[in-house]
Formats: sequence, structure tokens, C-alpha cells
Amino acid sequence: MYLLTLSDLNQTIHTSPLQEPPLVPSYLQERLQMLVKQILMGLPVDPILNSHPQFQQWVFQLKELAPSLFLPQRKLFFDIPIQTKLDRTKRGVTEENSSPYPPFKVIQVRTNVGLVKGTPRLFEWAIRHPVLTWQDRVKLWVATEFFEIEPHKLQLIVLALHPTKPAKKVQFAWDSKEHRKTQNWLLTTIERETEQTVVKLNGYLTSQPKEVVTAINLDEINLDEINEVSI
Repeated sequence: MYLLTLSDLNQTIHTSPLQEPPLVPSYLQERLQMLVKQILMGLPVDPILNSHPQFQQWVFQLKELAPSLFLPQRKLFFDIPIQTKLDRTKRGVTEENSSPYPPFKVIQVRTNVGLVKGTPRLFEWAIRHPVLTWQDRVKLWVATEFFEIEPHKLQLIVLALHPTKPAKKVQFAWDSKEHRKTQNWLLTTIERETEQTVVKLNGYLTSQPKEVVTAINLDEINLDEINEVSI
């Protein structure tokens, strides 16, 4: 396996107390994400909102925090896959010639990308704590590499919802120091993941690697015909 997603990384670090426990069960989080996606796609959701007051409140809070995200015309690409290579040889990691894995891993994340004055900006909305998580850091690292921009030019806007408390809009800046720190953390995590995989397979290392999913190519989209997202 040379394609790693956040789920794959989570399996490797699940025993590490890197973040607070989730505020709600995963199925509620998934329902909210699907509901917001339907709204952004222009699909009717009134029956769902009328039947679930809590979801209706969360959607209302999102529209209050970032009304421009829900405008009919916007430069927003939601739930898109972006990916980049993480070269393990930079850490001096070498693998035997018989290994089916290349000397690099491809890290893929799904995120929401808005264009502000032509510069990519990440947006995340969820029932979550208003703090920067390791998943956020990985997304910022991947996005910086994918869009080939300087780290300080990238930002993450988090719309943090809560079951009982008011929603919060938090803006996280990125920089070269955090970028390098996250890259080193990824390298260490992947080395641990590789060691665990070798132990689990134990002689069955000839299986085919996971196929890399093609990420969206923003160059093929005419961005001039879409209004920019205002903050």
C-alpha cells in the first residue's frame, strides 16, 4: 500500500492521545456532512431540516458564520481529493529490493477548497472542537504541496459546531516551521505503519499496492467564470 488516507493514518496512531474525544457519534457527523453537501449541490433538504431541529440549527449556524459559502455562485470546491508524494528517502529510509513498495508514500486527503484572490484556502465544517487537529495539519501540508504554494500563503477556516454551545469560526495560519514539523511527523508515522504492515503480512508482501486515486485537476476548471469566496 503506497496510498495513505487519513483513515489509514488514524489506524496507526489510534493509541496516541493526540486530540480530544469526538463531540458526537460518527454517524451524526456523516449525516451533517452529507446534508451540507446536498445544500451546496442545490438539492432540496427542507423535509430533512424540518424533521431534525438539531440539524436545522447547525445549518443555520453555518450560514451565519460563513454566508458566502452558500451563495449560488462561488469559487468553492467541496469534498475534493488532493494528494502529494512523501519521499521517504529524505529521511534515509531504504527498503529491500524485494519489497513491493516504492520509496515514497502518497498522502491523500479530502477537503473543501475556496479561492480567495486567486489563492487556495481550506474550509472545514464539522461538529468538533475549535482547535487544530492532526488531521487539519495533514490537510494543510498536503494542500501546500499539491498547490505548490509557500506555506504562509495557506490558511484553514474551521466552522466548529457544538451540540449545546454556540458555533465558532476559527482561522488557522500555516508556516514553514509547522510545515516541516508535520512532514517529519508523517515520515515517522509512516515508518511505524510500514513496520506494522510487514509484521502483519509476514511473508505475504507480494500483494498489489493500493491504486492511487486521481485527484481533481483545478487547472482544467475555468475559475474566471465563478465568483470568489469572500471572508
